[in-house]
Amino acid sequence: MTRTMPAVLIGAADPAAPVDLPAGAIASLIRATGPVSYDYQFGPDGTLLRAVADHSWAIDGTLFARDMTMLALVDGQLAGMAMAFPGDDFYRRKAALVASLPPLIAELALDPAELEGLMIRAEQASYLNAHVPSHAWYLLALAVEPTWRGHAVGAALLTDVIARGRAAGFAEVQLDVLADNPAVDFYHAFGFRILAEIRSPELSERAGFPSEYRMGLTL
Repeated sequence: MTRTMPAVLIGAADPAAPVDLPAGAIASLIRATGPVSYDYQFGPDGTLLRAVADHSWAIDGTLFARDMTMLALVDGQLAGMAMAFPGDDFYRRKAALVASLPPLIAELALDPAELEGLMIRAEQASYLNAHVPSHAWYLLALAVEPTWRGHAVGAALLTDVIARGRAAGFAEVQLDVLADNPAVDFYHAFGFRILAEIRSPELSERAGFPSEYRMGLTL
């Protein structure tokens, strides 16, 4: 029997035509790209990551904002998302997110020790990421809802990311992925190669971090 794949619609997360996203959906998809890393930084219960992701989503120019997110929809339902932008934007977006946090910190009533711990853990985890070069179109996150895995949603999203990077005139698409993530094989199948492998002995021992791969595809 021939398997029929559903039609996947890829579109921008446009505030003028918002999609009815399930509560916490974006944070859940972000976490799915590297659970060990996000749980280490934000805590395993997901509360803080969700708060930060929801906060960033609404502020254009921040790291997890909707202004650079493409959503995959199947029959009107959220099936996945991809966050990608010019390499130069990575550091600006990261700094913009940090600068936007004081109101959220006050709202969450984070105590200074908890906030300091978050910043330290985030800095430690960042050492696993190679420098993002200006010539690259950078894929920050690509994830598919569990219900829609195996239905070519990820392939549709990655094809769109590559096309957008090429149309914008970039020489390469780059991304970071943990070495034990099954997505490594997925990216290999699209022609990505491993450019670097970075390992933190401290994070491996303390929190079970695998190595991180920087992968790239020449356009």
